[in-house]
Amino acid sequence: MNQSDALRQRREAELRAQDVKVRIASYGSLIANIVLFGLQLYTAISSKSLALFATMADSFMDLLSSATLVYAGWVTRYRADNSYKYPVGKRRTLGVGIVIFSTLMAGLSIQLLIESVRGLTSPKHDQNVTAANIACIAVALGVKMLMLGYCWTLRQHAEARIFATDHLNDLILNSFGLAMALLGTHVVWWIDPVGGLLVGLFIMQSWAGEALSQARLLVGTTADTQFLSRLTYMAMVHDPRVQYVDTVRAYHVGEEKYVEIDIVMDENTPLYESHDVGEALQILVEKQEGVQRAHVHIDFDFQHAPEHHPKSQ
Repeated sequence: MNQSDALRQRREAELRAQDVKVRIASYGSLIANIVLFGLQLYTAISSKSLALFATMADSFMDLLSSATLVYAGWVTRYRADNSYKYPVGKRRTLGVGIVIFSTLMAGLSIQLLIESVRGLTSPKHDQNVTAANIACIAVALGVKMLMLGYCWTLRQHAEARIFATDHLNDLILNSFGLAMALLGTHVVWWIDPVGGLLVGLFIMQSWAGEALSQARLLVGTTADTQFLSRLTYMAMVHDPRVQYVDTVRAYHVGEEKYVEIDIVMDENTPLYESHDVGEALQILVEKQEGVQRAHVHIDFDFQHAPEHHPKSQ
């Protein structure tokens, strides 16, 4: 076994180990969201606190979104049986799911706002946060904090980074909801419905932003400048037979990206050589984090008008 084969096998072993860690983060986060939702459901019903009802609703949507994320990761890893029906897999499942959840969450947030306003105008105020309720929320927050720490160590992976952000938001939101519920019980009654109102507005704003972000990715927004510059450099230094880099284009298809690169080689280059150069560059680009598919086009001239125009143009 030569040195390059040993390095390749070591790299593959490292990638497999990282994949196991990411799967632990995914399934662990799903379990944490189930625990959090169960505890918050009990707490919201028993305390009759609007602020805790609002955080419970957010936990329910987090549970659905994390389940979708786990499912998306599963179909990404084990999609061979769908290779004919879904030739490029189901990698955009998560984005579509988040857009749907965001629409549902907007309707739920409006209902939370209505209930909070109704609570402010109602003469009856019977919310009561007990020690058992506080203990339930404390356990849920502790579990979330542990998962946040674990997912944060894997933040270079998009899937774990999404879960880390979710856990951080839950810690902030649920701590705020618990504080407002306690103040509404022991200080002034109207703080609790105001807390529900604020949590509802926060949920609406955050999910609307997430829906807009996912919609841009699904439509096909361009990759960032730093990523494009890195691809350009890779193409330029890939092989001495590459004379020019004509075009580098990268755009999102959900969380991941499609890449198109046009390179120029000498017109007398044998076909098998140009094929090998282009294929090697394609494989190299597809190994980059966040790249789903790469297309390399080889030309012998760059002083001409673009040969391909999308239908939209």
